[in-house]
Amino acid sequence: MVKRDKSQDTTSEEPAEAGPDTSDAAAGDAEGVETPGHIDEVAAPMAREEGDPADELAALHDRHLRLAAEFDNFRRRTRRELGEAGEGARAGLASTLLEVMDDLQRVAETPIDGATRETLHEGIGLVARKFAKVLADHGVEQVNPAGERFDPTLHDALMMTPTDDAEQDELVSHVVLVGYRLGDRLLRPARVTVFRHDEEDT
Repeated sequence: MVKRDKSQDTTSEEPAEAGPDTSDAAAGDAEGVETPGHIDEVAAPMAREEGDPADELAALHDRHLRLAAEFDNFRRRTRRELGEAGEGARAGLASTLLEVMDDLQRVAETPIDGATRETLHEGIGLVARKFAKVLADHGVEQVNPAGERFDPTLHDALMMTPTDDAEQDELVSHVVLVGYRLGDRLLRPARVTVFRHDEEDT
């Protein structure tokens, strides 16, 4: 029988030396992990930027109310300023018309016994010219289309006047009442009679 040499036996009953136990260290590291500071600094503004939709809606509503109030104040202020400007213009016109009224009053109070027809006519003409100047100074122009071609946008034809001359057709034959305009606005059309040429009569 061959005897077994124990010195050559590769099987060892002694426990192998274990490597360093990293389980506790790993656990410790896991429990002690700290988030770098710059991550928190970036995350905080992002959370603030998202915001609450209800808060954003309330802010927009508040801004809308402020804008509406500002526009309403602007509209009322503009309306008041326009009213004051219009009132000032009317006051200026009225003050100049008062002078014309004074002249007209003096003519009306002229004693009939001491005045001639020529004197009264001259006084009335003076008042009329002064009144026309006041209107012209305020931009009011006469529309006196005697001899001009009839324009329905400026003239009001009261009647037609027959004519044998074809060249007079649709020309103003007589101005019954002059018109007036202020800039591009027609205050009153001129009342006129118009020539009418009928070819059948020639």
